[in-house]
Amino acid sequence: MSAWHITLKDLQLLMQDRRALVLLLVLPLLFISIVGMSTGQFLTREKESEGFKIVVVDQNDSETSRSLISELQQQSELSAVTAASMDAAFDVLRRGDASLILIIGSQFETRVDDVRVSDIFNTKDGLTATGPSALDLSFETRFNSGGIGRLLEAVLFSQVIKFVAPIAAKKNPLTRAWARSHDDDEDVIQSPSTSTPAVTEEHAPQYSVYLWVVPGFTVMFAFFVISVMARSFIIERDQGTLRRLLMAPIGSLSVLLGKTIPFYLTSVIQCSLLFVCGRLLFGMPWGSQPIYLIPVILCTSAAATSLGLLLATMVHTDQQVSSYGTTLILVLSSISGCFFPRELFPPMMKQISLFTPHAWSLKAFDAVLSQPIVDARLVAGCCAMLLAFAITCFTTGWWRFRCAARA
Repeated sequence: MSAWHITLKDLQLLMQDRRALVLLLVLPLLFISIVGMSTGQFLTREKESEGFKIVVVDQNDSETSRSLISELQQQSELSAVTAASMDAAFDVLRRGDASLILIIGSQFETRVDDVRVSDIFNTKDGLTATGPSALDLSFETRFNSGGIGRLLEAVLFSQVIKFVAPIAAKKNPLTRAWARSHDDDEDVIQSPSTSTPAVTEEHAPQYSVYLWVVPGFTVMFAFFVISVMARSFIIERDQGTLRRLLMAPIGSLSVLLGKTIPFYLTSVIQCSLLFVCGRLLFGMPWGSQPIYLIPVILCTSAAATSLGLLLATMVHTDQQVSSYGTTLILVLSSISGCFFPRELFPPMMKQISLFTPHAWSLKAFDAVLSQPIVDARLVAGCCAMLLAFAITCFTTGWWRFRCAARA
């Protein structure tokens, strides 16, 4: 008997364990598909999201205010709708159909007519310093919007300033020529007879949310194998087959390799399948050099199965597998960036996350998927950390396994 025979035997048992296959293969695909449907990118490569939704209340009802609303509606990043009254606008906001209310006051057109070029560029007393109230504009956001609401207010006000600037420029002899050329440029862009090919949204580069969703949940579900491995060892121990393997003329290292390789292969297939589905279902790009995904997947699976081996030598009951395994998976995934991009972590949290193998795997995936030129040294360094973690866990698990076998 050799490690290869044990591998074949465990592969057959794993293929017959439907619960393990659902946990390792079906559940990750279902989970990512649900995320795809919630973001509107399932089974499509087009950008179908409507952007930030705002509702506009026009209390001025002038040609200037209607022009502003029309310009906001032309912005691809915004989805602007109008409401007849404040009550109707707040109903839309409470239902969650909008993120912000823009209120155009009754003095808006008069305030816009009073704006001069100096007000645009004066950072101390001009529009940027006074704020929306200078144009009789106000905003209302949801009470739980926080910083996102303030950011959206700033973006909208910058669009308003962009709208007001040509109007103010026409009143100044020095900038009147620029305002006319600005109008001419807009006419050329909007003219259907122009010979310049327009860059449509279909051909524009799209940055999918799956560039961090798929790698994040792939890494998280790769470590689900630790619970399946630990439960497999307990079943073998309860049935007495593990004791018979130890009595056979084969070393403990060969036994562990034979029992680890099936789960390692399953983990590699799981990670590869998730990336293939991310490409086919969501149009997720694989980066400029997809070949670098192979070592990252292999090293991630090695770290996951080695941790599973270590956990298998530490638990004794199925209840311990459920409690320890689930807690370990959720804690490591949450602090490493599987649920939330690491780029948005505070500096201290970024450093703490580097104590997990998940963070190094996510760094490597980000270097391959998101960067125009893959940093081979960064990918190699991340893979080296994953392998170091795998070797440490496997060696510790082997030592514990030998001590238990002697006892």
